[in-house]
Amino acid sequence: MDRIHGFLRLHVQGRRRVALALLLAACLCASGCARKAPAPAAKVLLDGAPWDGEPVSTAADDLRVYVTLDGDALIDLPFGEAHAVEIVQADGSVNALRLTGEAVFMEHANCENQDCVQMGEVTRDNLELRVMGGFIVCLPHRVSVEVRGE
Repeated sequence: MDRIHGFLRLHVQGRRRVALALLLAACLCASGCARKAPAPAAKVLLDGAPWDGEPVSTAADDLRVYVTLDGDALIDLPFGEAHAVEIVQADGSVNALRLTGEAVFMEHANCENQDCVQMGEVTRDNLELRVMGGFIVCLPHRVSVEVRGE
């Protein structure tokens, strides 16, 4: 698994190769490198309080932040607002995502490899330049964050 992460960091460069990186991640999941267990229940905390599923904001923003667990939508937020999101799964997996209004980044995860934390921040300026585009992915916890236009 570490060899694959190293390959992604060193060899997958440029916007055109984002599809290759996503395909590789999908193959990892299909091949059993990532856990295949059914999605456990997850609790989403928004700014420290349990999120009830209601829309967070009606503010117009050209970018949105979509967070998924096992491909199932968890929460959808406007990019330009500051929020702290914590995803707590039944198996003890925790991911903490921070939106500053200018950037989105994985602040903390209790997985071993910390690749999602090391992916850094997604900003309006680097969205098209990052190797993974607007994605931040935690493979061990099956959590993905995507910044994209509506």
